[in-house]
Amino acid sequence: MATKVNVRSAIPGATAASRRILSGVTATTSAPPHPGDGVLLQRNEVIHLFFEVAGTNPVFSVQIWWFTPISGKWHKGEALTVNANDLATIEVQGLSRVALQVTAVSGTGTPTLDAWLGLVVPA
Repeated sequence: MATKVNVRSAIPGATAASRRILSGVTATTSAPPHPGDGVLLQRNEVIHLFFEVAGTNPVFSVQIWWFTPISGKWHKGEALTVNANDLATIEVQGLSRVALQVTAVSGTGTPTLDAWLGLVVPA
């Protein structure tokens, strides 16, 4: 990986709220059913996933899904436990799209989850 990089949003938007890939999620979500779902990785080698949670003792189980045109299918990737304003850095060389599925939610005070996708671009 390059020693100098820039991180830019994978989703265009004027505000942080408009750039979210998960927005105010409070319950489980579905896996991506179609090849065009998810977010295009634009040939990046590394991504950052930024999470923000709210509520009392929130815990979210997040399944990462990867799409590759080699198989034409979605494949299960990493499973993450998100319980704070967490950051995950993941190598994605050769993968085409990413999607996030919330598989479990716990906590009180209406736990909510927001997520953003940062593309790590060599400078």
